[in-house]
Amino acid sequence: MSEPAAEIKGLVLNPLITNALITSVESCLQMCDLKMRVAGVTKIPLQLPNAPVTGMIGMSGKCTGFLSVTLPERVAMLAVSGLLQEEFKTINAQVIDGVGEMTNIIAGGLKTKLFNTPWMVNHITVPSVILGSNYHISYSKGIEYCGITFEVDDPDSLIIHDRIFMVNTSLIQTVN
Repeated sequence: MSEPAAEIKGLVLNPLITNALITSVESCLQMCDLKMRVAGVTKIPLQLPNAPVTGMIGMSGKCTGFLSVTLPERVAMLAVSGLLQEEFKTINAQVIDGVGEMTNIIAGGLKTKLFNTPWMVNHITVPSVILGSNYHISYSKGIEYCGITFEVDDPDSLIIHDRIFMVNTSLIQTVN
């Protein structure tokens, strides 16, 4: 059984996953004392933004897949500074751990929001953090992909690439 899709001029989105992901990111960024807005949504896997910090976490249950959070250094440092209430001006071990924790918080929010749905997640792995931006992710056919681009409200950042980040999830149902 699948939920009704939201259609935006021919783009069919899964509203359950899309809304759960947006709400989970909003909750996480509130903990980080940051404001953000949705800048775009896609169901087609795109090249990730040229951002050097990516948190990844696996999920399984009625579906299996993963979630990734791809951040520019500035957003990573701002978010972790807010989360830990300590200012960070460079990427260091605490920022990397903080990005892993943010990834875990977002995945946990998604797990909560998808409870008792066909996309229910029972288990979340330990997060990993990738440093560097010269990589590609290959996605299997048949996945339900949701990629959301967010813009952080940062009046001190003049360059758009220092304010945007992307959260992606790719899930495939394993149990009907």
